Parts: sequence; structure tokens; C-alpha cells
Amino acid sequence: MAHYFGFVPSDKLKALISEAEQVVASNENVEYYPYRDALTHQTARDLTDNLLVGLVEIIPNPERQASMRKIVGTIERATDTLLNILLGKENNKDVLPSFHFLRDHATFIDNEGVKRVGFKLSEKDANTITEGFAAVTPEHVDRAKFKTALETMNEETLTHFISRYAETLKLGMIKRKSVPVAKSAIDKGMSMALNKLLPDLPNDSLNRLANYYRPFIIEKPESPQKLD
Repeated sequence: MAHYFGFVPSDKLKALISEAEQVVASNENVEYYPYRDALTHQTARDLTDNLLVGLVEIIPNPERQASMRKIVGTIERATDTLLNILLGKENNKDVLPSFHFLRDHATFIDNEGVKRVGFKLSEKDANTITEGFAAVTPEHVDRAKFKTALETMNEETLTHFISRYAETLKLGMIKRKSVPVAKSAIDKGMSMALNKLLPDLPNDSLNRLANYYRPFIIEKPESPQKLD
């Protein structure tokens, strides 16, 4: 069995995925980069919504909710700034690797036949995440294991959708150097969110938090190897 991280895309992201697939498949004589850029920005928004925005409502304290919303806003702005630096006008040949990444390495079909945005986890990371989630029950909560699970999930998500995706972009040296710097800033914001959120949450809230994230981890049979 393999483990994947993935979420069901919003209606807007579904429409953009479908539109981009149709444009590329039909070999239309149009510029691809606006479709890629719109798809990338909306994927980032969906990621933020699923990883951070949804959990704000779990926080019982209104002041902490407000603090979390500020952190989320900072992360959203940092992400938009990075994408605005990296994306822009390119010829269709140079845009295609990004489309292929988003199609082949950033979506998968879950056990119910639903297309999700996400990626396959390594066995090590999958074990860390599933063990951390399993450490949260109504009877007992291991905060350290749970925090490690969330940190691992966030780190792997950022690595996949920022670092690996950036490798598909045709970037100059200065722009390419900006990728790890921006990723570090976004990672710092997400770590700050966890550090502000977890220590004071009661066990019932931590259980709600774990239940919120569990559906993002999908266990499914390994795909058969393709033969050359």
C-alpha cells in the first residue's frame, strides 16, 4: 500500500485544471503561460485554505483565532509574492514541463475515484504522519508526536509544491535563488502557526484538529509498474 497527501480541489481549481488540460491536449495555437499561472496561483490558494484556513475555526479562543488569521494572511502574501516573481511570459515549450508536473505529479485518483490535488509520500514520512495522527485519541494525546506529524506533512507539501515545482520553471540564477528563501519564509510562518496553536489546545480540540487533517492522508494500493 502507498500513502498520499491530497485534498479535493475547489470548484475554481477543478475548472482551471480542466481548462488547462483541454488547451494543451487540443494543441491550440494560444499562449499556455496564462493558464499555467492561473492554475499555479489557485493551487497555492487551495493549499492554504486546506492546510491553514480550515483549522482556524477549531481554535476555541477568539483572540487566538484572530492571531492565526494574521499569520495565514502573512503566508498568503508571501506565497503570492513568490509566485509573482517566478511566473510570467514564456514560450509554450518552456511552459509544458510545469503542466506535466501538475498533471502527473501533483494530482491522483483516490479510492473513491475522485481526483485530488496531492502527491505520494515516502514510506518514512507516511509512517511519521500516520503514527502522529494515531497518537491523538479521546483517551490520550501525545502532543510531541502529533506536532512532528503536522510539521512533516507541512514540510513535504511545501517541498513538493514549491521546490519540486520550481524545478520545472525556466528560471535565471537570481530567481532560482529566491525559491529556497521564500520557501523558508513560508515554512517559518507555518511553524509559527503550529507553535501558537498547539500548546494551549485542550485534548478535545486536538482531537478535532487530528480529525480535520486525517482525510488528507490517503492509503491506496500501489500503482502497477509500467513496462518499457
